[in-house]
Order: sequence, then C-alpha cells, then structure tokens
Amino acid sequence: MEKGTHGSNEESFENLCFSDQAKSLSGQVRTIERAISAHLRKANIEGKNVIETRRICIEQLERMIKRL
Repeated sequence: MEKGTHGSNEESFENLCFSDQAKSLSGQVRTIERAISAHLRKANIEGKNVIETRRICIEQLERMIKRL
C-alpha cells in the first residue's frame, strides 16, 4: 500500500466514500489517543512533568479543533 492511501483499493482519503472517510478519521483519533497515552507514560518514566505534558497535548488538540 502506498503512503497516503487507504485499504486494499489504495484510494486517497479524498476519494473514499463518506462512511470510509468516517472510519478512517475514527481510527486516526484512536491512534492519536494511544500515542498521547504512551507519551504521558514515557514522561512519567523519564521524570517529566506529566500534568504539564498532558496540558500541552490538550492545548494542541484544542487548537486543531478550533481550526475545523
């Protein structure tokens, strides 16, 4: 599968039907959630300020939401 394509049809996101776009977006949101959770666990392991790290991640997400 090429970078920027989805599924066995290897279609670009723009060419997916509405429901397939929704499924892709849901998967990406879940991936971001897992990535942030892993980042916070790593922050804790490395003695970083987990509360501050979490706040920064939330602010980034809020800025993205405001752009939508």
